[in-house]
Amino acid sequence: MEDSISIPEPLEESFSGQFKLRMPKSLYKELMEKSKEEDISMNQYCLYLLNKGIAIQSKS
Repeated sequence: MEDSISIPEPLEESFSGQFKLRMPKSLYKELMEKSKEEDISMNQYCLYLLNKGIAIQSKS
């Protein structure tokens, strides 16, 4: 502002919460089997793994 440079307003973004991912059939099978072992949906299991990975990265 001091230099008279215009700063655009932040965009109001909305996020759908959806993420589509293609993967090898072998990985899909492994994720499905592990989620069944945990008695949760594959979506919940993948969310658990992603959160776990993010938490590990945050600690380093």
